[in-house]
Amino acid sequence: MKNLTIIVIIFFLFYQCNADKSSENKNFTNSTENISKTQDIDPKFELLIGTWFIPHIADINITFNRDTSFVFNDFNTKLLKEEVLRGKFQLKPDKLILIYNDRPQQIFNFKKGKGTDDNYYITKGKNYYFVKSD
Repeated sequence: MKNLTIIVIIFFLFYQCNADKSSENKNFTNSTENISKTQDIDPKFELLIGTWFIPHIADINITFNRDTSFVFNDFNTKLLKEEVLRGKFQLKPDKLILIYNDRPQQIFNFKKGKGTDDNYYITKGKNYYFVKSD
């Protein structure tokens, strides 16, 4: 009888641990599905994903990932050296917000070209003008 009680307790603990993991997996799956559904709604999000560079200065480029992370290979004019910046981004109607891990956020324009130009561009003043590479 004692052995049966121990077996029942072990079975109950094993079942409870697996039930908790299953619940965690469902929550993760649901949150991932919600993110992808939201991103699928905005076709501009899909246009943004990939690598963007400054024409004739391909060393300065930004890669945007579906998980809303980015890697920005930039040149720091004050330090006169290349630097790699990382963070998360948000895409709002015509604004692209880069939220850096180590500095204040930066806001760029993300707009379609004028007239018959169907390409999109990332711009900020005269210093930044990015086109998509892929």
